[in-house]
Amino acid sequence: MIYSLHISWLSWLLLAAAVVLAGGFALWHWVRARRLQRFVRIDESERDYLVDGFPSVSVIVDAGNETDQLMKFLPLVLHQDYPGEMEVVVVADGSAESTGDLLSEMKAAFSHLYVTFTPRDTRSLSRKKLALMIGIKAAHNDVVLTTNANCRVTSDQWLRMMMRNFTEGTDVVLGYSHYRYKHDRGVGRYYRVFDTVSTGAQWLLSAIGGHPYRGVSDNLAYRRQLFFGNNGFARSMNLRWGDDDVFVSEIARPENTRVELAPETQVVAHYDNVSRTHHVLKTRRDFTSRLCRRLPFLMQGFMSTLFFLAHVAAVAVILLNHNNLAVICLALAILLSAWVLVGLAVRKNCVTLQAPRLLLSPPLFALWRPVVNGIYRLREIRTRKSNYTTYL
Repeated sequence: MIYSLHISWLSWLLLAAAVVLAGGFALWHWVRARRLQRFVRIDESERDYLVDGFPSVSVIVDAGNETDQLMKFLPLVLHQDYPGEMEVVVVADGSAESTGDLLSEMKAAFSHLYVTFTPRDTRSLSRKKLALMIGIKAAHNDVVLTTNANCRVTSDQWLRMMMRNFTEGTDVVLGYSHYRYKHDRGVGRYYRVFDTVSTGAQWLLSAIGGHPYRGVSDNLAYRRQLFFGNNGFARSMNLRWGDDDVFVSEIARPENTRVELAPETQVVAHYDNVSRTHHVLKTRRDFTSRLCRRLPFLMQGFMSTLFFLAHVAAVAVILLNHNNLAVICLALAILLSAWVLVGLAVRKNCVTLQAPRLLLSPPLFALWRPVVNGIYRLREIRTRKSNYTTYL
C-alpha cells in the first residue's frame, strides 16, 4: 500500500468529476431544503394575509364507508375556530347505512353540517371525482376546501390559516397532508418516509417557485366558481384519478396560487395499511403525472443521474488506484461530504414536513429511488388500462 497523490491524469479527471457531480447534487438538495424551511419559518412573516373579511367556505368531506373515522375526525372539522361563514358538507356512500345513521345524529348537534350521498351504483365514473362534484354542487359558499374522512386536522386554526391566503387575486391554496408515520412498522418504512418527503418537497417547491402542478385532495382549497369555470373534471373524466394533480395543473397559475405549510395546517391521513396505500397512491400518481408539468420530474431524474455518476467516478478511481491509500481516502472523503450534506438537507425537509428525521439513510435511498421508480414505470405499462374509467 502506498500513500501518494502522484496519479494519472485520468484519475485526477475522475476525482474532479466526482467532486462536481456529487457536489452539484448535494448543493441542489441543500438549497432546496433551505428554501422550503425559509418559506415556513421566515417568509411567512413577510407575506400578506387576511386579518378580517375572511371568505365564506364550504369544507367538502369525502366519506365513503368510513363510519369509525368520521366519528373521530369530523368533530375536529366542525369545531374549527373560524371568524367567517362556514359549512361542512359530508359526501357519504349511499350504500353505507351506518354512516348515514351517524351523520343524522351529528346533524342534530351541528347546524352547519350538511350531508349528501353518492349514488349506490355508478359505473364508468371515478367515485372520488363523483363525490367531489356532488359536494361542490351542494356547497353554498365562495370557497371549497376538500378533505377526506380519514384525515385528522391537528389544530382548530386549520381552517382560519388556510383561508387567510385568499387575498385578492388568489384562487387556489395548496395545503399539505401526510400519512401517520408512527403507524408504519413494516419493512421499508424509512424508504417510504424518504419517498414521501422527497415527492412532497418536489411539488411544493415547484409551486413556491411559481410553477404549481399538483396538490393533495386531503387539504386543497379553491374558489367554487373556478371549479365551474373549468368545467369541473371534464378534461380528465376518463381517468379514475387526477382530482389533485391533473385538476390542479389545469386551474393553478403562478399569479393565482399560494402554498400554506404552517404546522397547524398540515393534516394527517390515517390508513390501516400504510405500505399498501403508499404503493397504490404512488402507482396512481406516476400515471397521472405524465399529464402534468414535466420539468420537475425531469430535473429530479437529471440530478439523480449526476449522483449515480459521481459514485461511478469515485469507484473507478479507487479501482484504478487500489493500492494507493491516499487516493482511496480522497475519493471516499468526496462521497462522504456529499452524503452528509444530502442527509442534512433531507433532515431539514423532514422537520418542515413533520416526518421522522432521517439522517444517515437518505443518500442510499437517493441512489435506490431511480431503480424503484423504474420498476413502477414497468408495472404501470401492465396496469395502464385500469387507470381509465371505461375499465371500472
